[in-house]
Amino acid sequence: MRVINVILPLVLLVALTACSRGPDTEEISAEIQLRLDQKFSDNLFQIEKLTRKGSAPRLDGVDGIYVYYNLKLEFLREYNLISWRGLNIGTLAAVLGSTTTGIKGFSSKGNTKGDHLTIRGRIGYHQKDGDWVAERFTPIQIEKKRIVAETLDSPSPDVIVKNIRSLLDQDTAEIRSAKDRVTIRELQRSLSRIDLGHADLNQYYTLGTGWPTGSYYKFGEAFSDYANKHGFKIYNYASEGSLENGYRVNTGRIDFAVLQSDVAEVLYKGWVEEGQLPSPDMRAIASLWPEAIHVITLEENGIKNFSDIEGKNIAIGSLRSGTRFTAARIWLAAGFERLQSENIKMLGRGDSIRALEGGEVDAIIIAGAVPDPAIQELAQRRQDIRFIPLPQPTITQLVERNFAYYGHPIPAKTYPGQTESVLTLGMTALLITSIHTEDKAVEKYMELMKEGVEEIARTFYRAGFISFKTARLGISMPLHPAAQKYYERFQQQQEKKEIEFKGAKPEDISN
Repeated sequence: MRVINVILPLVLLVALTACSRGPDTEEISAEIQLRLDQKFSDNLFQIEKLTRKGSAPRLDGVDGIYVYYNLKLEFLREYNLISWRGLNIGTLAAVLGSTTTGIKGFSSKGNTKGDHLTIRGRIGYHQKDGDWVAERFTPIQIEKKRIVAETLDSPSPDVIVKNIRSLLDQDTAEIRSAKDRVTIRELQRSLSRIDLGHADLNQYYTLGTGWPTGSYYKFGEAFSDYANKHGFKIYNYASEGSLENGYRVNTGRIDFAVLQSDVAEVLYKGWVEEGQLPSPDMRAIASLWPEAIHVITLEENGIKNFSDIEGKNIAIGSLRSGTRFTAARIWLAAGFERLQSENIKMLGRGDSIRALEGGEVDAIIIAGAVPDPAIQELAQRRQDIRFIPLPQPTITQLVERNFAYYGHPIPAKTYPGQTESVLTLGMTALLITSIHTEDKAVEKYMELMKEGVEEIARTFYRAGFISFKTARLGISMPLHPAAQKYYERFQQQQEKKEIEFKGAKPEDISN
């Protein structure tokens, strides 16, 4: 017993010593405030309270530690972290070494002076000449992954399917061979379609989104969780992207889908020159959030302007993705020859980034929200990436010919190391359905989006961008009749409120 009494305090002392490694709270506070002032602006955030939660050795090959902290920030002026144009919650998470779900207190309507954010974050440090020095960027914390595909109400009776699920639950994309990655990707597709059949069998409404690493799927995951909790049975289908989603809605295989607005426009109107016939039964519900084209290269590849890309090896998105479609349009608008197969790789987001870093391609094109988490991680990992702006004449031509497009500047400091604004092509993430979808289903979907936006945004922050003020931006096809009626009712309610406000007495308004 005496030995235990001696050893136990020593163990506790060692543990406490390990937890106290690194800079003190005052140094951490100064570093965080500096980052906030440099990345956003002076006099926007003020640290009200910082609690150091301990430290741990880094496991990314760097000789140093991570310091973990809880932070309470005060807004010193009005600011909207769910903005279609400015720096948003995704950038704040990267600055503070947090995750978007680790930040609480932001509002989809914007925050006012005196509001507070609570944040769980971390900063990487290493020692130099006896002092603790903060790393320029802290690798983004990976959001906790959930099982990609799971049977809805009962386990599959097929042992083979169970084994496939077990395989796909393993996060092995980084260590497997290219051949294995292709096999796993095809298994994911097959399993998603099996689950889609189960959803139909169990009378779920179906929502086509995208690959599990992308924004569309994460939105579908957050929305379906909320909807199912409130009695609206909906299944989030992991598709290959916008083109597949559009085809499945058009053929009645899924009920709702998220598409790039430019893809939706062409699927509805058709593109005869490219063999795409019109899909007149498609209907819009709402624009969800803004997206932009990212053209990315490495400094060593010598690409300074978009014109330098012609003849280079580029990755333009997977076969049935919206990225590939938009890349082809940009290519033609820029006056280049048609995309040549020997220079083109049709790869998804993760494979495109790996190909760029591995020297297989000279540039990649990615369509995504701003900031895009995969691009954030790339920019933190490397200091030699370069964002290539699109030529103004190319953007102007596309905007004039296609209602879905607009010029979109990616603000400076959106990504680590990005010192200048980058002009590119913007579109929206568009929620669509078919004219054949029953009115009550569309109305219920819209009610849940309106009522649940704050709760859904706590899981997937881009849901906070959804607003009736922006819901009809970039839509170039008819609205579903139920959506049209919903917006008309909303407009009438707003007009009634304005009339009541104007007719109120001054003392009523002040109260």
